[in-house]
Amino acid sequence: MCDLGDAWVRTVLRDAFSGLAGEDRWELAAAGVAGERAGAWLAGASLGSSFQIGSVTKTFTALALATMVVEGRVALEDPVGRYLPAAGASGIRLVDLATHTSGYPRIPRGVQARMLLRLRDPYALVRDRHVDRAVRRLSTGLGPGPHGFQYSNFGYGVLSRALASAAGKPFGELLRDEVLQPLGLAEEVTLESDPDPRRRRVFGHSTGGEELEHWHNPALPGASFLFASVEGMGRYLAANLRPASTKLRAALELAHQPFQVEPDMQVGLGWLVRSTEGGPVYWHNGGTSGFGAFIAFDLARQAGVAVLMSRRHLLDLDEAAMSALSVLRQGRLPG
Repeated sequence: MCDLGDAWVRTVLRDAFSGLAGEDRWELAAAGVAGERAGAWLAGASLGSSFQIGSVTKTFTALALATMVVEGRVALEDPVGRYLPAAGASGIRLVDLATHTSGYPRIPRGVQARMLLRLRDPYALVRDRHVDRAVRRLSTGLGPGPHGFQYSNFGYGVLSRALASAAGKPFGELLRDEVLQPLGLAEEVTLESDPDPRRRRVFGHSTGGEELEHWHNPALPGASFLFASVEGMGRYLAANLRPASTKLRAALELAHQPFQVEPDMQVGLGWLVRSTEGGPVYWHNGGTSGFGAFIAFDLARQAGVAVLMSRRHLLDLDEAAMSALSVLRQGRLPG
């Protein structure tokens, strides 16, 4: 195990995550920020160890949308059909995809059927034609958005395809150009299709410690497509907490704007928002076969936490991260 950075932040992270660390079985890496104080706590990993981050990818996809909106290349209200003919004239908008109010299910039945063919790597056999077929079928029965909130991996995959079409380049290239490079993250947050010459990518594990292969998502990349190190996630936290210090200030601030999707629920672009006594917390988690990831921050109190684990995602990880954030928000250890 290894401690780096501010001693107090390291203590908060160690207290929160040591119970989830698996000595010699899987890796865990956590980063924390509290105002000007930042630190990391590592178990079996290095700062550069790279983990699959699953659905935390969606926050990067939404930030790519925000950058294109700020630059005037697309608008949040643009219909998806403007960029993807398969969506027809349904009236579903880019903002509906980004806020999970498109009416699309988590995964359509036709796509699920493909996923069942290779359970150890379920998205690997999903192709563009399967996505287009599902979009065409779903869109014929949907009126204009927004619809009720329904978390949708499929919707974020469709969003990434629409953005790629609007930009005239593959989504991975778009994400690198619009988000990763401007934030200085191109070395620390990488596409699943990127090479790994330095062998920084760790393998995922089952809850029992069995090594599992990485997932691949060629047709719906905006839903789950990225690897990241805890060093990269720490920088990403800092960028979200201090947008003015980055090249993407306007886009980050747009991504943080709340949208009311249910009477008692708000979301940002890509971010879920939890109401707490101390104010709103922006967060997202992610999981693939053998990885768990979580990131959360409080803009008002300038506090945040990110954790990556090469073991199957469990709610215990989310709870530990929120517990750590609660302490970081207070600026002192309890007791």
